[in-house]
Amino acid sequence: LTTAFGSLVYSDDENRTLPSVLYRYIIAGPNPSWCLVIDTITTTTTMKMHPFESDFAKALLLLLHCTAVVTTDAFCARSNQMLLPTQTSFTQMKLYVDNSEGEEQPHSVWYNRYKEYQYQSDTLDDYDFVLNDRELIESDPALNLLSSEIGVKEYFTKQIDLSHQENIPFSVLAERAFDTIEDIFQHLQRIPYENGSAKITPEEELTRKTVVVLGSGWGAHALMKVANCNKLRIIVVSPSNHFVFTPMLASAATGTVEYRSMTEAVRSANGMIEEYIEGKAVGVDIGKKRVTVRLNSLLDQYGETEPPEIELEYDHLVVAVGCKVDVKGVPGATNSLRLKSCDDARKLRTAIGECFEYASRPDVSGADREEERTRRSTFLIVGGGPTGVELAGELYDLAEDITRPHKGSYPRLRNNVKVVLCHSGSALVPQFEQPLQEEALKSLRRKGVKVILNTRVTELKDGYAKLSTKKFDKETGEKGRVESELPIGLSVWCAGTAPVSFVSQLLDQLPDAARNADGRIKVDKWLRPQMDDPSLLGSVLVLGDAAACMEDDDFLPQTAQVAGQQGAYLARLLSRGYDLETTPLALPCTPLSPCDIFYDPMLTEWLKLRGLDVASKFSFLNLGLLAYLGGGEALSQVQVGEFPLFAYSGSVAFVLWRSVYLVKQVATKNRILVTFDWIKNSVFGRDMTRF
Repeated sequence: LTTAFGSLVYSDDENRTLPSVLYRYIIAGPNPSWCLVIDTITTTTTMKMHPFESDFAKALLLLLHCTAVVTTDAFCARSNQMLLPTQTSFTQMKLYVDNSEGEEQPHSVWYNRYKEYQYQSDTLDDYDFVLNDRELIESDPALNLLSSEIGVKEYFTKQIDLSHQENIPFSVLAERAFDTIEDIFQHLQRIPYENGSAKITPEEELTRKTVVVLGSGWGAHALMKVANCNKLRIIVVSPSNHFVFTPMLASAATGTVEYRSMTEAVRSANGMIEEYIEGKAVGVDIGKKRVTVRLNSLLDQYGETEPPEIELEYDHLVVAVGCKVDVKGVPGATNSLRLKSCDDARKLRTAIGECFEYASRPDVSGADREEERTRRSTFLIVGGGPTGVELAGELYDLAEDITRPHKGSYPRLRNNVKVVLCHSGSALVPQFEQPLQEEALKSLRRKGVKVILNTRVTELKDGYAKLSTKKFDKETGEKGRVESELPIGLSVWCAGTAPVSFVSQLLDQLPDAARNADGRIKVDKWLRPQMDDPSLLGSVLVLGDAAACMEDDDFLPQTAQVAGQQGAYLARLLSRGYDLETTPLALPCTPLSPCDIFYDPMLTEWLKLRGLDVASKFSFLNLGLLAYLGGGEALSQVQVGEFPLFAYSGSVAFVLWRSVYLVKQVATKNRILVTFDWIKNSVFGRDMTRF
């Protein structure tokens, strides 16, 4: 169907086109019982489509196994919410049902509902009878899907100009494409070394630079994957021996997927990594190019008391230590659970199971203990960003699953489980466009999640939380705050971040100009912090959440997408042998940089051919955002740089969300495991076993 409809094009006087999803849903809905066939679609902007041939329409019906057809010269109207037929279309609409009696009858929902409102009003210009009729929308899967398509709504209500294509970063896209080709070539060169059929020669060993990488998150993992270990001696230092696909931590915390399905061991990321050290950097001497590492305490039960500290020398130190959760000094917030690591998800999953068990004890089983039972199974999520919203959606799914009558583990808690999302701002997921923010709020509230906006958590204690909500009096114009208490069983803090302690130690040895207002490290376009000694410039490189990187007069967001692209960028800078002391960065044996032992003539000629004898600055390519809302609904905002492609909410976005998250898994093994977890939970439900 996609191929067939993909050849059809909507166009107006300015030759603008719409995504194929628009006419796909208008023409053929996913409802297997009927299909809408439209000969001509026209709007006030003279948008036209070539008419269907009758044979094609018949073939389409046979293909879909449809039993009902609507044929009309229909018109498309503008509305604030969705695309729908006009009054003229309703009067011409007929439905033919292929049943045993062969009776001809009108569309039972659409036609009858139209007649009801026709008696109440002579004109239906605003189409409020459709827009406010949720039963009507939900009765039609095609209309339901179309009504959730934000891009279609905006086109018909605001006439978004899709012809402005100058915002598409074609140069960045071309550069990334060539970088990918270069990465593939390097990966092919790595295979003989990984298989043991080739070894690094003593001459190659002399030219290898030592790169110490601190961390195993998105930035460090991307660097490990892309780096050419024939030229770089990579030493990874991290207290966690794995990379975790952080967007799915909420799924792991509720049992939708298992922890090992979305992780990859550091030692497996690149078989040619020189060494992995399980520990944490606790000190650095940038003048001597040394970093102090405290090893993790292991085998405590066998008598290891104080773990040792070691020193590592480096040519380049890559700081990818991430950030920590900032509780903003709220009393009791340190006792809240987090969702930053796999260990956090494991603790949260255990705590959620304990809450359900605690609420199911015999001492609260009576009707007179309903309030206490509800308190014990109330979950407070602090923070309305993507992490908090996705956790709220996952908790809703979990509650729906485990409280099913006769099938769920806790059916008696059906009316007791509550999910409360508290956000200090006026809109959820502020990173998304406003229409998607509104859809997120509507979706969660429709599912029964209690969303409290403009509210701060001022204190957390055992059994309740103190809230402070901003209020605005429309009559007097005065602003104030209302204090309240919320009984809870468990709280999860998903609001705010702060730099880790190592970042402060590093800043103490850097110029004051390198310190950002929020405590992060300011870096230039090549991810280098300023140095007092010019000869040390480029010896320390900072990326990810620890770096404050400017682009277009604004700091880049602290997201996995930014960190991953920065990690791959740094890996290429180091692998190509750019002289990191020069500004701009230049290849060896050029007028800007003298020859050295790292000179690679073949690589240099390839880069000169691409115009990269001087390194390009880091440029972030924004590909959009995704967030899960629970109940098979999600948000998806897809773009290329600043050029928007489309934005979905609802079930269409959920399919895209799952597809992207599956493809973005770091290995084939993870894709198989995640797929199996989804199937397993759909068939058997979530496992509430605790260990």
